[in-house]
Amino acid sequence: QFQRHPCRTPPLQAFSAMSQPEFAPKPYKRARRAYSALQKERLAAECQAYLPAVLEGCPQVVKKQAIPASEKDSETIKGLFPQTYDTPLVEFAAGSDGTASARSPVKVAVVLSGGQAPGGHNVIAGIFDGIKRWHPDSTMIGFLDGPHGIFTGNFVEVTAEIMDGFRNTGGFDMLGSGRHKIETEEQFANSMKVCNAIGLDGLVVIGGDDSNTNGAVLAEYFKAKGCKTKVVGAPKTIDGDLKCPPHIPISFGFDTACKTYATLVGNVAVDALSAQKYYHIVRLMGRSASNIALEVALLTRPNACLLGEEVSRDKKSLRDLTMDLADMIEQRSKVGKDYGVIILPEGLIEFIPEFERLMSELNDKLASPGVEATEESVLKALSPENAECFKYLPEFIRAQLLLDRDPHGNVQVTKIETEKLLAATVSAELEQRRAAGSYKGSFKAQFHAYGYEGRAGMPTIFDASYCYALGATAATLLAHGLTGLIASVKNLLAPAKEWQCGGVPVTSLCVIERRKGKDKPVIRKALTELEGPLSQPCTAYMKIRDELRMLDAYTIPGPIQYDMENCKSSLDIPMTLQLELGKSMKPLGKVPEPKKMGDFLYAPQTLESRSELQQWRSARKHQVPASLTEKSIAAVRLHEVQATMCAEQDMSYMRKFFTSIEAPLIELRATEGRDSVPQNQRIGIVFCGRQAPGCHDLLCGVVDMLRTSDGSKVFGFVGGTHGLFEKQAVELTPEICKAYVGSGGLELLGRTVDRLKTDEELERARAACEELQLTGLVLVGGARTNTDAAFVAEHFRKQRSKTAVVGVPCGIEGNMVNEFVEASIGFDSAAKAVAQLVGNTAIDGSSARKYYYFLRIMDGAATGGRISSSHLALEVALQTKPNMLLLTEEVDEKRFSLRELVKEVADMVASRAADGNNFGTILVAEGLLAAIPEFRTLISELEAVPMPNTPEKVLTELTQWSRALFQTLPDFIQRELLLERQSNAALQMSQLETERLLAWLVEDELSQRKKQGSFKGSFSPVCQFIGYQARCSVPSDFDSDYAYTLGATSSMLAASGKSGYMAIVSDLSQPVQKWRAGGVPFTAMLSVPASTASGSFQPRPVIFPHRIDLDGAAFKLWCSQREQCAKLEMYENPGPIQMSGPSAAHVSYTIMAKFSYLRELEELRKHLSAVHTRCRPGCDPRTVRVARQSLATLNQILDELMGPSEAIEQREK
Repeated sequence: QFQRHPCRTPPLQAFSAMSQPEFAPKPYKRARRAYSALQKERLAAECQAYLPAVLEGCPQVVKKQAIPASEKDSETIKGLFPQTYDTPLVEFAAGSDGTASARSPVKVAVVLSGGQAPGGHNVIAGIFDGIKRWHPDSTMIGFLDGPHGIFTGNFVEVTAEIMDGFRNTGGFDMLGSGRHKIETEEQFANSMKVCNAIGLDGLVVIGGDDSNTNGAVLAEYFKAKGCKTKVVGAPKTIDGDLKCPPHIPISFGFDTACKTYATLVGNVAVDALSAQKYYHIVRLMGRSASNIALEVALLTRPNACLLGEEVSRDKKSLRDLTMDLADMIEQRSKVGKDYGVIILPEGLIEFIPEFERLMSELNDKLASPGVEATEESVLKALSPENAECFKYLPEFIRAQLLLDRDPHGNVQVTKIETEKLLAATVSAELEQRRAAGSYKGSFKAQFHAYGYEGRAGMPTIFDASYCYALGATAATLLAHGLTGLIASVKNLLAPAKEWQCGGVPVTSLCVIERRKGKDKPVIRKALTELEGPLSQPCTAYMKIRDELRMLDAYTIPGPIQYDMENCKSSLDIPMTLQLELGKSMKPLGKVPEPKKMGDFLYAPQTLESRSELQQWRSARKHQVPASLTEKSIAAVRLHEVQATMCAEQDMSYMRKFFTSIEAPLIELRATEGRDSVPQNQRIGIVFCGRQAPGCHDLLCGVVDMLRTSDGSKVFGFVGGTHGLFEKQAVELTPEICKAYVGSGGLELLGRTVDRLKTDEELERARAACEELQLTGLVLVGGARTNTDAAFVAEHFRKQRSKTAVVGVPCGIEGNMVNEFVEASIGFDSAAKAVAQLVGNTAIDGSSARKYYYFLRIMDGAATGGRISSSHLALEVALQTKPNMLLLTEEVDEKRFSLRELVKEVADMVASRAADGNNFGTILVAEGLLAAIPEFRTLISELEAVPMPNTPEKVLTELTQWSRALFQTLPDFIQRELLLERQSNAALQMSQLETERLLAWLVEDELSQRKKQGSFKGSFSPVCQFIGYQARCSVPSDFDSDYAYTLGATSSMLAASGKSGYMAIVSDLSQPVQKWRAGGVPFTAMLSVPASTASGSFQPRPVIFPHRIDLDGAAFKLWCSQREQCAKLEMYENPGPIQMSGPSAAHVSYTIMAKFSYLRELEELRKHLSAVHTRCRPGCDPRTVRVARQSLATLNQILDELMGPSEAIEQREK
């Protein structure tokens, strides 16, 4: 009827029904209260730029015949959809400009259905703008919390003010989502009643395959009942399994989710190369299809990626998969590679034949009456074959198969830890091979499960554009009176203005599947195609798969970028889609042959082998302080500011260890020329501490500075401290460093252990430096590294070594800070990388509104059972504003018992539940348990017992109180407490699932309150550890410049023979040009706890890891907002680290709030100088008297202040 018709309003849209009183819009209460810098940038981005030209004005409707997905099922589907089965496929063609005044307003509603996907808000924005273009008086309705909002009449009116607060942002929190379905006759009738009552002309269902099928059923029902409301859909799912090329080439959210996961996989790949001792096994979201896993594999090129569809086609058993992975691990081990990266989809277990049969029957049996979700009940109901398969599985997998079902009655595959199942079977196979003599390597696995953090992220430029176009298309379909369609946007290789838009009948996409024991129409899932018209992505991967098994050809895609003008990769569309649309993939570059150096492999990469983003980043010029502008040794001089001192009460003790404790503070100053420039310098660099973003930029700083000194060379020690002992040195040239500018981790040189302490180790270090004729040695790491560096320098001095020893502060935990050191390398980047994941997850929680996320943050817990720091957790909280932050320092200060801590969390949950909010985000510092008195005692006792061990043997070694506490703990914590220790015999706090323990205890507490009637809410915890995903992140601009400056500074100190110094940069809250570079003697930072300095056992002085100052600016900032955060949703999402644009210059709150000790000293010297000037002979006696009395009083106060510094005991590793 409307084919190629000029703009006009269809008859059914010419009127608008009056709203019935019982179905009035609710007041809108979900507006975001805070935005990060990047969120503000994205909010301001103009969405109209994403509008395809064909949708401008009044497009014409071109109708075409739709081709059914299944000829076999077509008659059945036609019988189920008699009213809408013959709906034609629609394409829009350019039409007249038309005028909005010639049309009538429309009232359109939108509902978010199913799991979150990035870009949903832009679909809504496209609909909103689309109906406003149709007529400015058009109205949008938003149903709250999914389809349930439709049949219950729970909705709001979406205004321009509301809409503008969510453009280009992630999540579904604008309206909330839900997994309800409209299924019963009553629900259909109520849905129609609500739509009629509020006068809806159209409804857009934003959802996946099930949701859009449900939308098609609703469209059929409405049409059959004569309801004017038309229903169309938008293809949403991060799984990528809702597509029907060419009309629906991809579902929205897939690109953002995959790029988020690829960033994390790239980070752990760098981590694997840095340590060279772990296999990182990554489980990715994607239950029914392996599309995400394949896309991430194409972006990152891991050593192995298991595809469920291939497993199913080839009928691979669990043993087949185990043997294949074990073969790869054995082959890699033979060439010195006991590390790697393996990717698998979360739904892999369903594709394994025996599991597929088992779960199919499990789903049917558990949907049957009388079958309970217990092992006993299930085993009786299963067939003998499946019962045997079920019994063969490890106990933890059997338990996971029986967890609560999803709304569709299926096993919750996301809760099945397939990666741990495979690791267990592979480990067992390798041990058999070890016994047979064919395998001699080491297999240590690190597990990662990426899911929730990818569902609500800030959409990529592609997803933002695609979603807006989908929304605008849906609005146009409804405005033309069309129903039963799903929005279609294609020609995606072209610029957005050239995209083609239309709609595809949902019925043409449907097939018949068995659900809950019944045949149901569903949209056919788009699985990964192994062969056929859309097999290009799989074929491309298969071509390189065998090579990837043995090579370390990882591609590091880096964080998502939004600077469309300067960063070309910000415009990338999904690799899978590129290949399907005919583009080719970048070939596998030449990977250098690794050189075996001790236990490490050295294989420097070329710039050409790097990802597009890395190559673009490498062109960025480092910003440096004014004193280093020339980046030349000849243009800088070292100025001795003033003699330093250590703590007054430690002076006599310190002299037992160090020749001098009053070396001067040094500042680097620019000069037009120096009388003499150090030449023929040979400086070595050792990465002692753990991985951190920015370390490669430090190398660049050293190399660039030394290249201006004739005959000078820089050497890197491969394998960290062990590499130093074994003299595993390689020359670092500008050409080598160029490929590592702005890259994360310690990939180039690696590391081993952070220890340079014993007399033997000190002498081996000296001998190595002497043999290599080093004039300088730069040690990079945290508090332990720089403590060791102080003693290395002193040992070298006593042995008359010519090697100057210089330290550099580095570490993501951020506790290598003090009055001289304002930040450690990597802290800013790690905090931002973690904050993105926390921000994504918090927004996901406020979208689904049913989960409590307990997120444990990797931090300074490396001191074993001693109380650690939690700077990273605090900074992440300041950037994201979670509902609660559990800090080690605060728990220690308040001396919370475990019960008191649990009560505090439960009280917050109960308070939010009373307001109707059964969701939230809680950050947990990694070392939290060690701050709880009773737990600290237990850990101390356990550290005296040989590990690993069993509970039965350990209980006899514990005191009565510790034994009682241990026995009350859940099994998983008991097992983790008894795992293998660190090399210093200390408990590895990172092994303890503190977040899971807290969630378990809080759940128990709330259950008790529910029985007592004091808690009426719901509590569903989801636990995650965030650490390895971030510590090898691409560095922020701040860390890149800071590390480079420290590198240049350390080279100046070493070349000038300033041994026993740490390179420092102060005034970091100022623009880079105003930073001040220099050096401070280690002795000015060393101290000794007063309790031990005078005892019979006299430990060596140390640089203590700094703990959070509970009176400091950063913590006070958190305290000023914590009450509001607990009650409301104040969440901010800082988004991915940006490398250009306004938000790239943002620096962490912790660093910006840092007290400038050196600036205060300078101001003090000015005041003292002024007093000296004014009190010269001949001045007024009153001036002298006032000055003398004031200074005397000041000195009395300073005497009172003198005392032991607050610090934490350091455990040597």
